[in-house]
Amino acid sequence: MLTTPASHSTTINLDLFNPIDVIEAMIDLRIQLEQIEIQIDALKLAFYGAYTTLNAEKIERDRALIIRRLTPGQWTYSPEVLEQELLFKQLKQQFHKAHEPTSGREVIWAVKLLLALA
Repeated sequence: MLTTPASHSTTINLDLFNPIDVIEAMIDLRIQLEQIEIQIDALKLAFYGAYTTLNAEKIERDRALIIRRLTPGQWTYSPEVLEQELLFKQLKQQFHKAHEPTSGREVIWAVKLLLALA
C-alpha cells in the first residue's frame, strides 16, 4: 500500500508484486498531476492579483511562505562574444567525442499521457 504524506488522506491500493498495478498506479498519478497543473494555471492570474492587492514582499501562512523574486537576467551579447561562444561550443563537442562522461547517463522514465484532459 502506498500512501501520501500525513497532511493528505489519499491512499493507493498497490500490489508491489504486480508490475501492471504499479504501472497503472503511476499512470493514475500522472493524470492527477496533469489535472492539478491545469487548475494551477487557471488560478495563476487571480493569485497574482491577490498577491498584488496585499502589497507585501512576503506572505506567511500556516502551510506556506510566499515570496516574489525576479527571474534571471538576460543579456544581448556583441557579435565578438557570440563568436567566442560558438568556438567554445565546438571545443566542447570535440572533447565530448574524445572522452567518456564523468557523470550522468542515469536511466530515467517518461510517462506520456495519451488522454486529452479538459
